[in-house]
Amino acid sequence: MSQIKVTTWNIEHLVRLMQPVLTVNQANRRNAIIQEIKDINPDVLCLVEGPRGEEAIDTFAAEFLNNQWLPVKAADGKYATNGTQWIWFLVKNQIHPMASLLPVDTWDAFTAKTWDVNYWGSFETERHRHYRHPQVLILDWHGFRVEFIGLHLKSKFVNQGASMWKVGGEKREEFIRGALKARIKMTTEAANVRSYIAEKFTQVEKPAIFLLGDLNDGPGKEYFEQKYLFFDLMSNIQGDVFEARQYLNHALFDFPEHLRWTVQFKDFVADDEAQANQVRDILLDHILFTQALCDDSLPWRIDANAGMVEHEIHGLINAPLKKSEQTSDHKPVSVLVTVKE
Repeated sequence: MSQIKVTTWNIEHLVRLMQPVLTVNQANRRNAIIQEIKDINPDVLCLVEGPRGEEAIDTFAAEFLNNQWLPVKAADGKYATNGTQWIWFLVKNQIHPMASLLPVDTWDAFTAKTWDVNYWGSFETERHRHYRHPQVLILDWHGFRVEFIGLHLKSKFVNQGASMWKVGGEKREEFIRGALKARIKMTTEAANVRSYIAEKFTQVEKPAIFLLGDLNDGPGKEYFEQKYLFFDLMSNIQGDVFEARQYLNHALFDFPEHLRWTVQFKDFVADDEAQANQVRDILLDHILFTQALCDDSLPWRIDANAGMVEHEIHGLINAPLKKSEQTSDHKPVSVLVTVKE
C-alpha cells in the first residue's frame, strides 16, 4: 500500500508576492509559503486565491516551487473565472502526465451555465452564474478515474457591512437584506455543484470524486441560518442522506472538534457587543468525497482519521514571523488516501 496526500489551501493575497521587487516582509512571507508547502508535501494541491492567468501560475510553480509541483492547465485555455483570485491545481511532477482539467464547457453541459434565482418572498426571477467557475482536476490513475472539484464560492461580503450592523435600524436591515441575497446566490452555486455530482452518478456506479476548497460559509453563519434561511450551505453541498451513495463524507468528520477550524475572525454579526468582539474559530476550508472512496471497493481508499487541519506545520512555520510575514490567514486542510498496489 502507498499513500496520496491531497491538500487544499487558501493562500491569502498570493498575487501580491508575484511582483519582481518585494519588500523584506514580502520576501520573508514568500519564503515561508514555500517552506509550508514543502513541509506539507501534498501530491495534489488545490490552491485557492491563486494568481490570475496561466503565465502567473507557471511563474509561481517555477519560482516558488522549483517545478517540483506543476500546474494543471485547461487544454482549451478556458477557465470562466472572474477577478484576480483563481483556483489552480498543482500536482507533483511525476503525477503530472496523468492529470488534466475537465473543460468548463463540459461542466456547463452537464449542469447549467446560468440559472434562475428567486429571493425569499419574491416572485421576480434573476439569473446567476459562478463568479469563479469550479475547476475539475482529473487523474487517470492507471485507468482509474479520480475527479477533484476545486471550489471558491463567491464571498458574502457586503461593503461597509460592519458599520451598517453597528449603526442598527434601517442600515442594519439593509445589510441583512444584502447578506441574505448573497447567501442565497451562493447556495444556488452549491446546488449547481450537486447537479454535476448527480450527473456523474448517472454515468458511473461508483464515481471517485473529491470536493475541496474555500466554501466561504463563515462569519454570520449561525445568525442568518437560524433567523432567516433555516438551511446551511454544507448540507446543500453534502447532499441528501436518503440518497446515501451520493452523500459526501467530510474529511474532518472524525477530526477532534476543538481542532476543526481553519480561520479565526471577529464575527460582528452578533446580538451583543461582547459576542461581536470575540474571536471565533471558523471552518471555511473543506475536503469532501464520495462514499465509494470509503468502502474499499475502489483502488483508492480513505480510512478513518485520515483528514486533518495542518495546525502543527502552519504553527511552526509562522510562530517566528511578524504578522505581515505570515503565510496566510487560512490553515491548509489535508486528507491521506490509501492506494492499493
